[in-house]
Amino acid sequence: MKLSLRRLLFDLIFYEKCPICNGKSYWEIAPFCINCWERITPLEVQKIKSGNFNKYFWKYIDTLYSYSNYEGPLKEMIHYFKYHKIMRLGRQLGRLLSKIEKPSVDLIIPVPLHYKKLLAREFNQSAILAKELSKAWRIPVAFDCLIKIKNTQEQASLNKSERERNIKDAFFIQKTLENKKVALVDDVITTGSTLLECSKTLKRYGKVYEVCAITLARAN
Repeated sequence: MKLSLRRLLFDLIFYEKCPICNGKSYWEIAPFCINCWERITPLEVQKIKSGNFNKYFWKYIDTLYSYSNYEGPLKEMIHYFKYHKIMRLGRQLGRLLSKIEKPSVDLIIPVPLHYKKLLAREFNQSAILAKELSKAWRIPVAFDCLIKIKNTQEQASLNKSERERNIKDAFFIQKTLENKKVALVDDVITTGSTLLECSKTLKRYGKVYEVCAITLARAN
């Protein structure tokens, strides 16, 4: 990230301090600073085909890619991106995510939000990440293929069994994608319940051949 006119103007007008270290923020990732950004450490193994998620997870998910662990600066940045509506963070985080191994898929699909939650938040964080992956990898992204029909509680506030019940039958496929390989994109994976329900819908009703889940962070 080089010094630019925009950076100089930002420094003259704003005096934001990084909420993690109190250092000087950088305009592209404000309110965070370059030092904290560079502390985001990629996982040594980003592609996995086994792991301790929902018991049916690997029945419907063929592969999981995650860029980093859900901790430290990345956890703080995802929180600010989602709940403080700082969309520039989403664009930069999406570009960071695009550094993982490019999967062999036909289409990218973001995990959707229910329309009421979308109206309240004003954007879908997974859709922003998916858009950046699409630009970097030159793979088309479908925003209206998979929709959420159940306005669920926030998964982060629930335990494992509650998450499974909360997200059950929450999604609907609007068109078939027979024999397609898709990348299903979300910001964080914890128990895998949300990605599982999305993938189940894509495979059962959308006739999708293969689902590769891609997340910015992994919580376990």
